[in-house]
Amino acid sequence: MFLFCRSRKVCVVVAYSLCQFLLGQQVIAQLTIYQNPGRTGASGTCVVSTIYTDATIPGNLNNAISSISLQQGYMAVLAENSNGTGYAYTFIAAVSDINVNLNPLLDDKVSFIRVLPFRNTKKKGAGLQVNSQIDLLNVDWFYDWGPNDVSLPSREYALMAWGRVSATDQARITGYINKPDVTHLLSFNEPDNTDQANIVESEAATLHANLAATGLRLGSPATTEDKVWTWQKTFMAATRAANTRVDYVAIHWYDWGNWNGTGQTAPNVTNLFNRFKDYVNRVYATYGKPIWITEFNANRNTTSATHEAFIALALPWLEAQPFVERYAYFFPPALPPVDANGNLTPIGTAYRNFSASTPAITRNYDNTELLTHNLNTNLEAESRAVLFGPTTSTCATASGGQMVAAVTGNQRTAYHHVVVHTAGTYNIQLRYFSTTSRNITVATNYADGVTTTIPASGTQWCFQGGSPGSTMLSASLLPGLNTIEFTEAPIIDNIQLQSGTSLPLQLLYFNAVKKEQSAQLVWATSEERNAAYFEILKSTDGRNFETIGKVSALGASSQTRAYQFLDPKPLTGTTYYKLKMVDEDGSFKYSVVERIGYDATTAMRIAAIQSNQMQLVIHATQNEKAFITIISADGRTVQQQEVYLKQGVNNIHIPVQLPKQHVCLLRLATASNNQVLKFIH
Repeated sequence: MFLFCRSRKVCVVVAYSLCQFLLGQQVIAQLTIYQNPGRTGASGTCVVSTIYTDATIPGNLNNAISSISLQQGYMAVLAENSNGTGYAYTFIAAVSDINVNLNPLLDDKVSFIRVLPFRNTKKKGAGLQVNSQIDLLNVDWFYDWGPNDVSLPSREYALMAWGRVSATDQARITGYINKPDVTHLLSFNEPDNTDQANIVESEAATLHANLAATGLRLGSPATTEDKVWTWQKTFMAATRAANTRVDYVAIHWYDWGNWNGTGQTAPNVTNLFNRFKDYVNRVYATYGKPIWITEFNANRNTTSATHEAFIALALPWLEAQPFVERYAYFFPPALPPVDANGNLTPIGTAYRNFSASTPAITRNYDNTELLTHNLNTNLEAESRAVLFGPTTSTCATASGGQMVAAVTGNQRTAYHHVVVHTAGTYNIQLRYFSTTSRNITVATNYADGVTTTIPASGTQWCFQGGSPGSTMLSASLLPGLNTIEFTEAPIIDNIQLQSGTSLPLQLLYFNAVKKEQSAQLVWATSEERNAAYFEILKSTDGRNFETIGKVSALGASSQTRAYQFLDPKPLTGTTYYKLKMVDEDGSFKYSVVERIGYDATTAMRIAAIQSNQMQLVIHATQNEKAFITIISADGRTVQQQEVYLKQGVNNIHIPVQLPKQHVCLLRLATASNNQVLKFIH
């Protein structure tokens, strides 16, 4: 039992409930486990510190827990195996009590439980081994690259295993378990560095699994700056494949890339800060887990003034990033925070005077993200992370309102937290725009990817008026949270995850096209074998669909089969459509979701651009006069024409000689509306 009480009246803050208990006050159980969903059936109570495994799990509920209730202010690790390994989840009741059903990976499979008081520190911390120096820095937590200190009422201590011996010596692991008032354990220190932990990735992943027996919240190893993209990625792939818990990613950053390239002792601090931000954002985009920055500074070779200015920029930014849980500045040997007389130095003063105010964690971790899966739902551009590349672009006709710009070279587009409940090969329906074919690579869970050539969609941007391309890729996924990463990807509107079960047809495309006041749905298939029919589904919000029609399959054929369906009454605003493709045996899959919009304003799209004319399609809400203007990138008016629009669809031809490979603007002006499109000729 963990308790750090200095007297009968003075206790470490996070152990307050236990001190209450020992002083004769009744304490409610911190975790209650239940046999059935909805917190019903047989139950048992778990208190802090004790590790419950197998038959010692209260209520005779070993491998029989379906729901839990966890008090606010506590965390609980539940795991599949009695040594804390296998499928596991770290519940944290940071802002309220947690009352929840277990996700399918843990339901009736829990053989390990540990509950601890959760002390939600502020983000700012210190990595130092001299407590008198830490006392002066106004921090909420600290670590010392080892396991030998203790938490105090004023600050929490985080353990570090550091090297291989700490993860193989059972006496040391038992020491971590018996450490009072500790909730977090950092893994290995720079294992890629021969002067530090010096452990290869595969061995580190195996050793890291030994630390799961502590029931503490586990951080990844912290690599040297550039190895976060290689060593760390291999480690993360190995731990994910083995279902080894990594709750957050620890990183180091010293701006070595700039120093080695320039040797500047007083670099531009704004540029320095931007490099730091870019690095941290890229790490998060790669791994999708909370970040601990356990060592960082403006490089040991720069001036004190540079460090002070960097601190002034970096710390407020770190406080504002929800994915950054904790940070600790590393003071260079020549620039310590405290001088020989025990006084703060200028760099120490700069760090001490920043008042951190943001709790490290501002939400509960309650496993609800794992209760449902992502099969047959759109993963929109808005939910992706972009690594080394461009951000999303607004597009009125994209299924979620935005699209991810194309990536190339070392750029990446990643979707984190993709949930499935069974391992296997899954289909990824990709909706995209590209003027050329692309050799796209799909990688899952940090492992090496598979490259596939996808054809051009015919148009590059949605405002060019063309239809998106749609292709099917495949990926191997594991139960639980997955990461899907694309390289050399085209402009992506969304992806949809589907079961790997093959249908008796291949869907080549599915598009929704405006036809006067109706919506024309068109699609094509190939390799039909036992396809039965297609249901056409319609929605007002893209989530809740109803069937509006049914089209029979044309029969077995290896040739392309084209289909269409007319919806005479699309909704005002945006209407969403998808296909349900049904086999003769009743199995089925869904297409990607298409959407079409009928706005209350006149809208224009470019249908075609030829050498001496442009064809426009304008949907007018009323009979009205309009002015069409084409403007070159240098502001010169290339063409201007007055036209008369009738209510409905208008096909307009504009004679014009356009410069080659130039960006131009197309402006439509009416009494009720102005619209501007950008295009490249």
